[in-house]
Amino acid sequence: MPDELTPDADRPPRRTRKQKQAETRQRLIEAAEKVFLRRGLQGSSVEEITEEAGFSRGAFYSNFKSKQEVFVELLHVRVYDRMARLAEESWKQPGGPRERLRWGVERLRGLYEEEDGAWLFRLWLELLTQATRDDEFRELAATFWSGNRALLTEQTKEVFKEVGRKPPLPPKSIATAMIALDIGLAVQHLVDPEEAPLDDYVPLFDLLIGRLAETDAE
Repeated sequence: MPDELTPDADRPPRRTRKQKQAETRQRLIEAAEKVFLRRGLQGSSVEEITEEAGFSRGAFYSNFKSKQEVFVELLHVRVYDRMARLAEESWKQPGGPRERLRWGVERLRGLYEEEDGAWLFRLWLELLTQATRDDEFRELAATFWSGNRALLTEQTKEVFKEVGRKPPLPPKSIATAMIALDIGLAVQHLVDPEEAPLDDYVPLFDLLIGRLAETDAE
């Protein structure tokens, strides 16, 4: 006798409202990425993003206030969250603080070598230009570094505890300098790659930041 049919057993579990909302948000981010790639930030529109995603304007505005906000989240997902994970991974590497810094910076440089890195960075510069004219949007742009600055600040404190020295500047200032060096080198490479090659990335970080983390053995 054949087994009784149990259709419910083969049916996938019903998604919760929270899961559906998360999927909608993710699809909007993916659609926005395609539109930004085609049009740039200024040339894109909410209508084109929703059409690409297959949603209504209402679905968009229930998740994001503006195309700028979805772009900020796209940057976090594609770039800044990866940088934060990279900083955490570098801390777990063997060797002293200077060696761990080199490991992390080598992989950070690799992000700029990826194809996605170039166009995202161009859009990021476009977005920063707008932030200079819009106070509200400036607050959004500030989130680019706030999380990573906090993480680097805590790691800097731990480094100087490890080497047994007092930091020459407040750890937060050193973290800010690391971010400034990263962005400054990336901008120069984007504008003039021959004069500011990515090959300079690791040596400059090692010279300007790494030697602060030297141990007595080094």
